[in-house]
Amino acid sequence: MNNVDSVGPPDPVSNLRPIKYHIPKNESRVERELRLKRIEVAKWNHEFWTNHNLRFLKEREAYKKCLSDKGISTATADQMSEFYKDFLDRNWKTHVTYNFEWYKKNITIVRLMMNKNMFKAIQWIKIFKF
Repeated sequence: MNNVDSVGPPDPVSNLRPIKYHIPKNESRVERELRLKRIEVAKWNHEFWTNHNLRFLKEREAYKKCLSDKGISTATADQMSEFYKDFLDRNWKTHVTYNFEWYKKNITIVRLMMNKNMFKAIQWIKIFKF
């Protein structure tokens, strides 16, 4: 049995690599809380990027169709850069909100990791009676 987390291939839509978290044999409450929070944040992250990327692909195809309807068979790099800029501008608030939430969630994970490390240190001190 593997005693480490395992990482899978990138999801075809979100482009994120799924992680299967190892569950230690004698997982403590602190370790479990951290593992579950990491799973929750990964799921939230995956859902955001799946929705974002699907919206991007849909809008990009609509843009290309609009160009095609105007008799333009292949979009130039300049035309696509206009689309990309417009897409990013229209989704700026969504990205800011995502980043703010992502930072908050990661601060929680860092706090839980610190708790886990403190718990492990206390266990180690008890074992070696420092």
